[in-house]
Amino acid sequence: MDRANGSETKQVLRASAAAAKPNSPYREWLPFLEALFIAQAASKKNLGIVCPRFPEQLVRSKWETGFPLLRRWEFPVDIQAAEALLSKMHDYIPEGNSLLQEAHEALLQSLSAHPGEKREIWDSFLQHEMEPWEAWVEAPASHAASLLFWGRSCLRPSLEWTAAKLLDEFPLTEDWRRGYCPVCGSLPSILFLNREGERRARCSWCATPWGLNRLQCPYCDNRYQESLGYFLAEDDTYYRVQYCRLCKMYFKLIDPRERLDEPYLPLEEWTTLHLDMLAQREGWRQPPSPSPQVYGTPDQDRE
Repeated sequence: MDRANGSETKQVLRASAAAAKPNSPYREWLPFLEALFIAQAASKKNLGIVCPRFPEQLVRSKWETGFPLLRRWEFPVDIQAAEALLSKMHDYIPEGNSLLQEAHEALLQSLSAHPGEKREIWDSFLQHEMEPWEAWVEAPASHAASLLFWGRSCLRPSLEWTAAKLLDEFPLTEDWRRGYCPVCGSLPSILFLNREGERRARCSWCATPWGLNRLQCPYCDNRYQESLGYFLAEDDTYYRVQYCRLCKMYFKLIDPRERLDEPYLPLEEWTTLHLDMLAQREGWRQPPSPSPQVYGTPDQDRE
């Protein structure tokens, strides 16, 4: 496990160095993201949680019938590790980003002011309703996205560790070709092609990778070629935006097959924000994280 975390740290450093181009609009964010990803990898080494147990027959039955193993709020989380990660990131927040700074301070203050409710505060970030933490955290509505970022970023090591442990025990078969994660039922944060050209997804919640069909919208499961399309990023053949004309959703896809460097997907989610701008300018919609096929369709596609 330690070797895996060390390998991830090296991958973060290589990817961050490769992304630090002189004209990159993401340069000022790279030190912060590099520190966050390294801290998350280190946090996974000593988590005080126990992986959920399932009979193998139940796991196979769930996957055969299209059910994920866990709901998002059922993940075990180490709240001490989450709070330690939150505190550690204080010195890395980009100067001038008042929303991120103020949300960070608001969450720290709420944890200090409500020591008996720390579990409830952290668990609230596992929900996908709007602002479930508002009973404890005093912050204006404009800070909601930043609070969500901090809460889930600090819980992320627990989520990824749990998903990895489950898949170590119950390897995923190639039969799972659904648009949502087999572990938690969330949609992909990003799509990518492997070296063989297979289309794969990375879970937006627990980072689980899984295979998709060549023609398939992860959001609505549309598989009709005439209503699925894509466009390439200008002057960059590594990236494309795939969209569905039925649900109007889009997903970003990375094709790394001709790249010398191995992409680090969590960083790629950030360094492709220009693709989100292009897609949304064309009228395509960014999908929520919970899959509507598992969690239902929330009001206004809430996160």
